[in-house]
Amino acid sequence: MRRTGIWLSVIALLLGACAWTIWRIPHLAVAEWDVAVDGWRIIAYGWAGLLPLWSLVLAGILGGFFLFGIAFAWSYDWARNADYRAQLARLTHECDQAHAEAEARVTRREQAAQEAQARAEQIRLAALQAEQQAHTQTQTAAAHAEHYRLRARNAICAAERIKRKTARSEP
Repeated sequence: MRRTGIWLSVIALLLGACAWTIWRIPHLAVAEWDVAVDGWRIIAYGWAGLLPLWSLVLAGILGGFFLFGIAFAWSYDWARNADYRAQLARLTHECDQAHAEAEARVTRREQAAQEAQARAEQIRLAALQAEQQAHTQTQTAAAHAEHYRLRARNAICAAERIKRKTARSEP
């Protein structure tokens, strides 16, 4: 992101330098000292003045590009490092978020498992209680059956005694 800003700044600076140069060159005049008249003599105007100054122009261009290259490389490296730091911060934030979400999911699943285990324990206890109640009812029913079987046997025996008594008393 910052690298884009650096590129836009470089383009703007180059366009500005070109515009300034194009604006200033027509006002350029190259003069040399004339010993015969003891004064300056103009030898070229405007763009034609760059030819006699080719060595200075070349040195200026090379020096400018060298300094510009150093400044651009430093700026670009700074922008790239800033982009990397921003990306690292974003990825660290995303990692922390994913870690927190994973912990929350684990917590929810553990809680659901504990709730399921508690429900299973309640069902087990209810089944155990139902089994004990059924066993108690079976024992009670068996005791009642035995009691009524004894009463029925006693009634049968009493009826036989009465029958025998009545059979003995009837002659």
